[in-house]
Amino acid sequence: MIRVDVKDLKGDEILAVPVMSASDTVLVQSDTELKEEYIQKLTDQRIGYVYVKEQTGSGQIVKERKEEKEPQQKKIYRLDETTDRSREIVAGILDRHIYKHNSDLKKIGEAAENIIDSVLSDHDVLTNVTEIRNVSTDMYTHCINVCSLSTILALKLKMTERQVHNVALGAILHDIGLKYIRVPYENISIEDMNYRDLLEYKKHTIYGYSSVEKEEWLSDTAKEIILLHHENVKGTGFPFQQRNGKLKAEVRLVSVCDDFDSLVSGIGNRKMKIYEAIEYIKVHTGMEYDATIANKLLESVAVYPVGMNVMTNEGEIGVVVRQNREVTDRPVIRMLRYADGTDYKEEVEKDLLKYLTVFIVDTL
Repeated sequence: MIRVDVKDLKGDEILAVPVMSASDTVLVQSDTELKEEYIQKLTDQRIGYVYVKEQTGSGQIVKERKEEKEPQQKKIYRLDETTDRSREIVAGILDRHIYKHNSDLKKIGEAAENIIDSVLSDHDVLTNVTEIRNVSTDMYTHCINVCSLSTILALKLKMTERQVHNVALGAILHDIGLKYIRVPYENISIEDMNYRDLLEYKKHTIYGYSSVEKEEWLSDTAKEIILLHHENVKGTGFPFQQRNGKLKAEVRLVSVCDDFDSLVSGIGNRKMKIYEAIEYIKVHTGMEYDATIANKLLESVAVYPVGMNVMTNEGEIGVVVRQNREVTDRPVIRMLRYADGTDYKEEVEKDLLKYLTVFIVDTL
């Protein structure tokens, strides 16, 4: 998927993301071939650019050509690659942010745009699984991770360009309110907080919203993400206990991604292993999380990232070497040690889509 200025369209491109008018009407649906009349329509509506599927010189879509190759050889999208490039920018700006008064805050919007471009530059991001590293982190890295994951998920759900933009902006700023509370929130769940700390922690969504409420460059939807990202389907979240039907899809999406990365990174939750966090999301889908959004997340995230050491139900130790796109919890592992503790002398790989009686029971 690539961004192309409307004036540069040649007429054989395939639209990747729906184009919306200023009144939120769909002008052109995704997967439409942009013939001359569509290009003229976009020009008349003063649409500056669109996202199209990348093509070869012969016009064949790259995505289709790549799918003919062995799926295991495809590039995996890794959040940590985006995080490393963006954290310094975000941390520097937020560290200088003064409540309601900071002209530099808009530069974080540029960081969000860079994350969108980073995601879009990976041609297979919509079909491949995404890897997340199970490492402790800080609020800045957490915000970038949630932004990246939310952007990927919004694209997979075929949200419009405007929705993707709002999701990215709201997600990268969703926890800005944590700067204005003075209670511990790393590697501790709200169930474990004392009453006074819990009340203060729950205010971070309101503090965050208040700090950007007057920012004209930030959309109302992005501001709602900051305010409402801890609400849930059954209406037991905070700060207002709003139910699913009252929450925009963009808010519901960032809410799931925020909770998942919080569980993995330990920001606002007790830190879990990745497969435990996935199981938590799975169990609470439909009760706390929008089922459509949560299920798309679950099918998109690699349960066991490449390079992770794992133990099988047979007591053997291996290391994950490749992902199977079709089933995110059944990767290919290279065996390291037998159950009796002796090392493998030869190189043996087990594709867990073929070794159906073997499954991973723990990570090391």
